[in-house]
Amino acid sequence: MFQPLPTPKEMAMWDKMAIEDFNILPEILMENASREALYILREQFPCLKGKTALIFAGSGNNGGDGFALARHLVNHEVKVMILHSRRQKEYRRTTAGYHLKLAKKMDIPLMHLPEYNMDFLPQVDIVVDGLLGTGLKGHLRPEYENWIKKINKIEEKAFVLSLDIPSGLNGETGNPSPLAVKADVTITFEEAKLGLFLPPAKPYVGALKIGKIGIPKKIKIENPCTHYALTHKILNLLSFPPSTLHKGKAGHVLIIGGSPGLCGAPQLAALGALRSGAGLVTVACPQSLKTEVKGCFPEIMTLFVNNSDSYLGPETLEIIKENLFKFKAVVFGPGLGRNKSCLELLKSYLCLENYPLTVFDADSLYFFASYPELFDMIKNKNEVIFTPHPGEMARFFGNKAEDINQQRAKYAYEFVNKYKVNLILKGAATIVAVPGKPLYISPFATPNLALGGSGDILAGILGSLLAQGYSPLNAACLGVYMHGLTGQYLGEKYPYRGNLAQDIANSLPLVLAKVIKQSN
Repeated sequence: MFQPLPTPKEMAMWDKMAIEDFNILPEILMENASREALYILREQFPCLKGKTALIFAGSGNNGGDGFALARHLVNHEVKVMILHSRRQKEYRRTTAGYHLKLAKKMDIPLMHLPEYNMDFLPQVDIVVDGLLGTGLKGHLRPEYENWIKKINKIEEKAFVLSLDIPSGLNGETGNPSPLAVKADVTITFEEAKLGLFLPPAKPYVGALKIGKIGIPKKIKIENPCTHYALTHKILNLLSFPPSTLHKGKAGHVLIIGGSPGLCGAPQLAALGALRSGAGLVTVACPQSLKTEVKGCFPEIMTLFVNNSDSYLGPETLEIIKENLFKFKAVVFGPGLGRNKSCLELLKSYLCLENYPLTVFDADSLYFFASYPELFDMIKNKNEVIFTPHPGEMARFFGNKAEDINQQRAKYAYEFVNKYKVNLILKGAATIVAVPGKPLYISPFATPNLALGGSGDILAGILGSLLAQGYSPLNAACLGVYMHGLTGQYLGEKYPYRGNLAQDIANSLPLVLAKVIKQSN
């Protein structure tokens, strides 16, 4: 269900433990890496004989992988030239030096990159990028910027394979520094590094392949990484509905929200809940807005307060309390508004002795960011989920959405460690964070979910899953994956976007049906 995404530091620790605790020679790990890279090239070029290849070898292990790969390519009758960033004598005491020595014995042409006139690079069939690895930090040195620019120029006519990570990418954030190699394929070793999985890396990585190099599984189990990707197997958590199911057992969701101009939000949340399997959905809203909230959907029930104001207030709680026993989960905030009476309702809700599993979304997040003391009022923090988008998250830290997106994992960790609640940080590669657990990252980054109402649909899905009996962690992971998978499906139907938020909800059952069909 979860694919490890080690940070560069965690991967380096695994390498070190394999070498020191299991006595696996680093030369063997490097040899294994080069063979995995060869397999990728053989997939791309079923007949390698007569092809030409240019290998850029850096000063570290990536350079060693390149030296070893050069040997295999020559064995397959490829014409190879190696451009190495360090002088040959500087490799002597390194693992890369061992494979350089073998390459020299095979009379493979070697040129010192700083002395090579890059304006006369030959046009080749294959470019292998082994300049820089995952440990890159900070800004590229000028010579590396120049070399990467030249590689990207060759890329227009050659197949570019990056070893472990495209040179110039930050292995933790996925950001270019400030530019990076644009690979056709990246073969990353043992596990995908965190940065490769994040949205900023996508224009550079190309197709991402994982090549196992022999790190013992025991090491990874006993030293788990701090980030994991959600995989398709997460859908195995879904319980197939029995034929005897009735609506009372399928979960009843309460959505608290709706205010002037924002009636669509609770309606969309209700649709998200219904389309993801909830048996019943009720919206608590101002009486004056009940018709707008229901719209043309008779399936949406309403619970309203006969008040003179168009905003929910603390008096709403009395009618909610009378009916609270009916609900298995609550979604608090879609279209709620930021009126002072709404804040008082939130405070009153948090003062309840017992309330159902709750998703705090939309305008409720504004109040939590503005009045952090509200977190102290949450009684069972492990039973609530907060769902900010980057702009809402920025309010908690006093910065901008751009700052959040630059270091999404960092801010997700800080949020759950500070407030001790479950978090879904929405956006491309949505993050699920739970106190004391790793971060779980969605594999989806689709523009078809980037529209108003998309987050309301997700909130409804979460409420539905909680009401059906899933734990907050499983509901969060499942909901995020289902939402993202539906966005991918809509991307096929609407490649230039144009889908509505309602289309996300309405497509949910179709996407799940497609999944079931493929698995049978």
